[in-house]
Amino acid sequence: MFDLDKIFKNKKPGFIGMKNTVYSIVVPVIHINNEQHLIFQVRNKNLKAQPGEVSFPGGQVEDGESPLDAAIREFSEEMCCSPDKLRIINKLDTYMAAAKGIIHCFLAEVDKDFRLDIKNDEVERLFTVPISYFLKNEPLVLNNKININPGDDFPFDEMNIPRSYYWGSFTYPVSFYKIGETVIWGITANIVNSFSKKLI
Repeated sequence: MFDLDKIFKNKKPGFIGMKNTVYSIVVPVIHINNEQHLIFQVRNKNLKAQPGEVSFPGGQVEDGESPLDAAIREFSEEMCCSPDKLRIINKLDTYMAAAKGIIHCFLAEVDKDFRLDIKNDEVERLFTVPISYFLKNEPLVLNNKININPGDDFPFDEMNIPRSYYWGSFTYPVSFYKIGETVIWGITANIVNSFSKKLI
């Protein structure tokens, strides 16, 4: 007999059937000239993952760490500031990224004296965009399609599964904002689009 109460009492639920990597990001807001702006970072061009792309500060949730703690830690590390510069407002919608995993999103307000001129191994530069811009300008939204194909070693014959089995496919939206020469797209733009729609 299994002691199910003991086994599952402190188990944190994960996700079945998908990459079980968990990330956390901060969607930071700063007041500039009496207007609320979102802060974006341009990733350092020397990074292996998404070099030169626009993103929000964040990263992978470490073992034993809560998504909120990870978001604050990553923000502090990437933005070169202490956690007390950040005031968490609330948790936003959780993002399910097809090729990455789960992304927890936290809306936060940053002190008005926060330095926007940082540059380090992860961040090339920071820039801000008024929130009002995203209310006035709809993104371009296109759909990517993913077809599911079995691996070469899939045991069709051994498991009596017909080779004509339909595995299906699915689409997911890819959003784009073009502001001058700067392009905000993909996961970051999808998060901005979702956030903006809640303000209307």
